[in-house]
Amino acid sequence: MKIAFHTLGCKVNQYETEAMKEEFRSRGAEIVGEDEAADAYVINTCTVTSVADSKSRKYIRRMKKLSPDSVMVVTGCYAQTASEELEAMPDVDIVIGNNLKSTICDEVMKAMGLRKAGKETDTETRVLPFSELVGYEETGIVISSESQMQRAYIKIEEGCNRFCSYCKIPYARGAVRSRGIEEIITEAKALVDRGYKEIVLTGINTALYGSEKGFAFKRQDDEEGLSGIEAVLKRLDELEGDFRVRLSSLEPNVVDKEHVERIVKYKRLCRHLHLSIQSGSNNVLKGMKRRYTRDEYLAIVEAIRSVDPLYGITTDIIVGFPGETKEDFADTLDVVNKAAFGRVHAFKFSPRQGTDAAKYKETVTPADKTARVNELIDRAEYVAQEFQKRNFGVVHRVLVETFEEDYATGYTSNYIKVYIKDKERKLTSGEFVEVRLISNYKEGCLAEVV
Repeated sequence: MKIAFHTLGCKVNQYETEAMKEEFRSRGAEIVGEDEAADAYVINTCTVTSVADSKSRKYIRRMKKLSPDSVMVVTGCYAQTASEELEAMPDVDIVIGNNLKSTICDEVMKAMGLRKAGKETDTETRVLPFSELVGYEETGIVISSESQMQRAYIKIEEGCNRFCSYCKIPYARGAVRSRGIEEIITEAKALVDRGYKEIVLTGINTALYGSEKGFAFKRQDDEEGLSGIEAVLKRLDELEGDFRVRLSSLEPNVVDKEHVERIVKYKRLCRHLHLSIQSGSNNVLKGMKRRYTRDEYLAIVEAIRSVDPLYGITTDIIVGFPGETKEDFADTLDVVNKAAFGRVHAFKFSPRQGTDAAKYKETVTPADKTARVNELIDRAEYVAQEFQKRNFGVVHRVLVETFEEDYATGYTSNYIKVYIKDKERKLTSGEFVEVRLISNYKEGCLAEVV
């Protein structure tokens, strides 16, 4: 049995796809590339934007055309929120919502068995209602990785209860539910023992880890009584092995300055945090229901940089939100300058059906959205290069990942991509190496081994 996968969206989806692959492998299936003929295709969808929905439909048609007799399975956030749309597509055979991905292997095998028996089947749909998206769906230790033993992801949390006005994801993922801390540490230890050098903690909103009522953190030997993500970082610090830990993101509408000041002191944690600001305007932040001000966000940045002036901070920003004025956009550019972001992911606002912001009157024209996002990208690239320049002459530890032409590439702890001259391939993928940053190059920096 040959199974192919295509994953859209976030790191959580990538992690869950790896878990599904492992389940299929354990049942004797062969995982093949998405451009190869397969007995079944699994598309793990995203619905964060309308473009993501469109991409999902595109891949369904494309993969079905490749193998017309295959079983087409659609899962993920788009499947959770728009199952009826997918049921109406003639190419779709099975629709599985979130919190039921562990059942996909069984559903595929059942469908293939019916086909071999010559029985026709209707589209099978299994989607839990929003009220039943509770309980963490444990998938065990996920050891597969596309990064060839360099970087592995560990999902620690599911769901979000923030309900920002523009965001559809809480409706797709449900209530906050956290993975047991012992399961997290067990998986981390297994990954480190297998040689992984970077462990990335990921979730729908990792800052909410352990926030649900009644969640237990404390061990009998833990006298500090730590909670939240800090409890996980402390336990990871205690593990043996040569590895580092990276947080996929933190939400400033959950954490504050004091919280972050405690987190950044853990020795294994990379000197980089992804803090989604979304806008630098207080007016827009209020409309987005983000629950913090620009000054509170900048206070977090200041606290981080007081620990390490070269601490890497990346972010997400939406432009063209309903009501955003030229002055509001100028405030966003100002925050980009002040925060000295190492990278900005820029998006144009698009209304998502079912969210509060979908009811707001659009006030920014499509042309102005495009102009603003382009100006933001230009400003962000300039600021990122200036941040990189502050690292020139500094020695950083880099995890070697891939090779591009005559260079070995990887990322510093503070998330600068580096290019190390290595024409003779003396460096090895998956090893740490000490380098000195020299100059800007492509989207990162040239570096030399010290």
